[in-house]
Amino acid sequence: MTGGQWGASLPVRSDEWLTAAPLELSTLANGSTMHSPLSNGPDLIYQMSSGSPIESVLFLEGNLLRLGAWLPDSMLFAAFRGWSWLLLALALPPLLRRFGANRPMSWLAVALCMAAPAAVWWSFMPIRVLGIAAAGCYLLVLAAERAQRGHWWRGLGLAAAAGLFLPRLLTYYVPWSLTIGVPLVLATGTYLVCRKGERRVALTVIGAGAAVGLFLVAGTFWENWTALHAELNTVYPGLRRSSGAALEPFQLFGAPGLFDLEGHVVGGGLNQSEISSAYLICGVVAALLWPLAWAHTATRERAAQVTLGLFILLELSWVTLTWGELGEHVPGLSSLPPARVAQTIGFPCALLMCLVLSGWARARSEGATSRMSPELRRALLVGVVVAVLTGYASGRLPAVVEGMPTWQSTTAAVVTGAVAALLTWRPASWLPVAVTSLVVVLAGVTVNPITFGLGDLRTSPAADRARALRAHSLAEDSRVVSDAMATNALLVANGVPVLGGYQVTGPVERGWAEVDPADRYEDIWNRGASYVLFSFDGQPGADPTVIEVQNDLIQVRTDACWLADSRFDVDRLITAVRIDSPCADRIGRRMTWGGVDLFVYALTPSRTASS
Repeated sequence: MTGGQWGASLPVRSDEWLTAAPLELSTLANGSTMHSPLSNGPDLIYQMSSGSPIESVLFLEGNLLRLGAWLPDSMLFAAFRGWSWLLLALALPPLLRRFGANRPMSWLAVALCMAAPAAVWWSFMPIRVLGIAAAGCYLLVLAAERAQRGHWWRGLGLAAAAGLFLPRLLTYYVPWSLTIGVPLVLATGTYLVCRKGERRVALTVIGAGAAVGLFLVAGTFWENWTALHAELNTVYPGLRRSSGAALEPFQLFGAPGLFDLEGHVVGGGLNQSEISSAYLICGVVAALLWPLAWAHTATRERAAQVTLGLFILLELSWVTLTWGELGEHVPGLSSLPPARVAQTIGFPCALLMCLVLSGWARARSEGATSRMSPELRRALLVGVVVAVLTGYASGRLPAVVEGMPTWQSTTAAVVTGAVAALLTWRPASWLPVAVTSLVVVLAGVTVNPITFGLGDLRTSPAADRARALRAHSLAEDSRVVSDAMATNALLVANGVPVLGGYQVTGPVERGWAEVDPADRYEDIWNRGASYVLFSFDGQPGADPTVIEVQNDLIQVRTDACWLADSRFDVDRLITAVRIDSPCADRIGRRMTWGGVDLFVYALTPSRTASS
């Protein structure tokens, strides 16, 4: 353990340590969300609150980040990050038991989702979606149960609580809301309305929850209308349309082979996060056992399982078939890049497998099979099929993961097949659940470091300098500009008002009009989910130029005098290079951040500098 951290930080997760964490820490420092004059606020995407009343209700746990003036930042940050984990643990197991899962399988679903490669390599973003969906769905089920017993006020109250959670699937990362959250919501809906005698009560409860949710999401969209409108009209990702395409086998069934990736280089312009996925192989286990479990599954449980199965088939067609131009015109699906579907289709598959295995356990206990040998043969068959598919898919990983040994895919195939056989053989026992959970946890345990406190972003000499800059900027009502993403992360995490930084929900056109009054570069800066950087090597007296470094990186090339003369009130500039300009004077000592020496310059408008 060094520096208050177990494990090594990996640069690949820049969406987390370079974006999400600094934005969340900035809210702790400022008491509300912050953003550049070039960019709209991040509230809708990161589900944080700037203090508007309706979004403060909808993004409930986001209010924790507004308490930094009164409570320790590290505790609030941990509570905010752990909220979705808590929701998943509290809501998913009892919800799945309503759908027919036994207790061991309901907890296996939690382990398979929490430890999936797509979860650990995406900083548990999918878990945030699944936790919110599970909480809302479970509250709806509880509401219907209470109302069915005649406790209408309790039922309506629980339905209203569900309305606090489910509308949030329309914000955050919507493609994954569609692939992870929506299948669970639809399965819950079919489960509730399946029984004819209970349908009126179920529809009433669903309607009450929908009314509350509609009010909250409409109010939140109204409060954030400028950001929403900008995001929907960005070149990327707002106006982006995708179509279904056949992906590589490792993107579909390769999840079990995605262990020990930290020291490898991923080629093809990809990285470990991009090639990660969840356990689609669970869907194969479900398909092999479903016919045997069907007769021992209640009607409403079948309804939930069929809904999950149909949605999985739809998602599977999106990543195995070429839809062509037709796919770009299918509402909902056209917003789903096939790679993002492949990464997350395994989450509903894991839920479905646990439900089917529970039905298979009932079939055995009810005498559907009376001898040991057929059960063992069935388990061995499942294990062999799973091992072959896993071996074939993970065997393609060395083509994109440089230096991956061949034994890794073989190990993945053997272990995954053995685990699948064990689960099939003993579907009502805790032992296979414990073994499977241990395997999947060990496969990804080294991916994310464990940090004690808030790390160097808040507890380092560079962070101390950043807080001094914050005090100056607040006193002078000014901003700071930098030419490095890592420096922007440091500044934002400490609540420093910056020019540039993050443009997660689209541009502020009025701000960009100062940079690009003729809209020459609109196709470049009209983007969301992007970084905005400045460089200071532009020609003095020339207009700024805007450069697309990559899809999510916008660079504004200008000089110190233009920044000092602009209406952005920039009076401090931080860079690792020396600035030779009449408008920039180096002040104070240099600061070191990320192993780089940085210089701080005071900016003076050109008229003042020349006089």
